[in-house]
Amino acid sequence: MRVARPIAGFDRSHSPMGGFTLIELMMVLVIIAVLLGVAGPAFQESLRRSRLQSTLNDTVSMLALARSEAVARNGAVALCASTNGASCSGTAWETGWLVFEDDGAGTGATARDGIVGGSEEILRIGDPAPENISLRTSNFPAPGSLLFVESGRLNNIAPGTFTICDARGAEFARGVIVNVSGQPRLAADSDGDGTVEDHDENAVTCP
Repeated sequence: MRVARPIAGFDRSHSPMGGFTLIELMMVLVIIAVLLGVAGPAFQESLRRSRLQSTLNDTVSMLALARSEAVARNGAVALCASTNGASCSGTAWETGWLVFEDDGAGTGATARDGIVGGSEEILRIGDPAPENISLRTSNFPAPGSLLFVESGRLNNIAPGTFTICDARGAEFARGVIVNVSGQPRLAADSDGDGTVEDHDENAVTCP
């Protein structure tokens, strides 16, 4: 009967074992916790900036579309806040919005009233803003709607502002100013106090 001999130079008592020791596992957990502590706040800040920028881009796009369609159609085109993507409702534009031809077509509709009705054509439906974002207006005749006439101008004699905020408040807010000619422009912090200014050069406020 042959007896198996150990391979030369191989010591079974020192063979490698799989897995981690408890100390190694604790060290890995500590490293992960440190990395999360450093990267977590930076990621959250980046996410907040992204949400504000996304809403800002959508607002500029919404205004540019309404103005260009008014000129192209040689008629009134309005935009309004909407909670259901089908009718105008409320003044909280972050719930969604509509761009529509405000020509009074169909039963129950009134031309140039800033309210979609009858068979007035809806040109675009805007999605709700990201979570914890507010989008409100100031100084327009109706806080929940805006009307462009065939020249591309606003149907009112004063400019106004769309203000975009998150939970951090006015210091981090963005704004879009619409002058009476219908041209939108980004609000700026001209006095360097850390907050952008509205159409009257006053610091914007958040709800």
